[in-house]
Amino acid sequence: MKSKEMTFARCALPVLMAGIALPAVAASNNHAYVANQIDNTVSVIDTTSNAVTATVHVGTSPSGIAVSPNGANVYVANANDNTVSVIDAASNAVVASVPVDTFPTSVSVSTNSAEVYVTNANDNTVSVIDAASRTVAATVPVGSAPFGIASSPLGRIVYTVNAGDNTVSVIDTKRRKVTATLPVGNTPVNVGVGPLGLRVYVVNSGDNTISVLDLLDSKVKTLTAGTGADAVTTSPIGFPVYVSNGGDNTVSVLDPFKNTSLATVAVGSAPGPIAIDRKTARIYVTNSGSNSVSVINPLTNKVIATVPVGAGPSAVATQPQ
Repeated sequence: MKSKEMTFARCALPVLMAGIALPAVAASNNHAYVANQIDNTVSVIDTTSNAVTATVHVGTSPSGIAVSPNGANVYVANANDNTVSVIDAASNAVVASVPVDTFPTSVSVSTNSAEVYVTNANDNTVSVIDAASRTVAATVPVGSAPFGIASSPLGRIVYTVNAGDNTVSVIDTKRRKVTATLPVGNTPVNVGVGPLGLRVYVVNSGDNTISVLDLLDSKVKTLTAGTGADAVTTSPIGFPVYVSNGGDNTVSVLDPFKNTSLATVAVGSAPGPIAIDRKTARIYVTNSGSNSVSVINPLTNKVIATVPVGAGPSAVATQPQ
């Protein structure tokens, strides 16, 4: 393990600190977007009122979703028709459908909103979409069965979690190649990156843990989550960490430094993907078993709203800040 940790640090840190792509001035996008896998729609939630204000029809079995940092577009990975739908956030209209590889499951957008990264679980690849031309500019081979993907907030690094071989692939986005592969826990399915990109959190659904990749000391630490750990996000300052647990219908609120539980929040049925509104720090959790989204107040760790959405909500995203 030690040699692989050091390899990760040597490869990742120079990439992290060099050639940082700063975001353009972003328009405010006060919405959370929920991909509904069963009815092939995206529910648009106004994060001020926590009400659904629009429903957008997309491709077949939408499984992943991301908002561009500039707030202009929403990208939806459609697992069963091998496309990415591009939604114009101003009009809530699908303006393009981009063919990718087989079974796209997750999507992330570069800090400067110029590139979109899509995991293709059946082909063991990541498609790199040029946001301007809305075409695939490159295809990067990664590990086996990549499901989750996340971009570093400082640019130049993308992480994929590979459920088939229990690894994380570290992609240098400038060279468009994997520069390191790091072993994590059993059946990793989701990944989140903390502020400044110095910590990466990997959800291991097979053993209900979070692997914490710390770029400063090149070590892999382990946090304990609830039953059926599914997805992770962090607060805007990196503390605490929130993990949805599909097996016990909860969200774990964790101290990532002490590996202790700060709270356990009961949410809807079969909670999965989770996102945070960077303006309010409210947490949005998809409940695939109850076709709803739970909204958690970070100050009280209580559910303050339950928002009905479409059938089988499978992913949620807000505008990165």
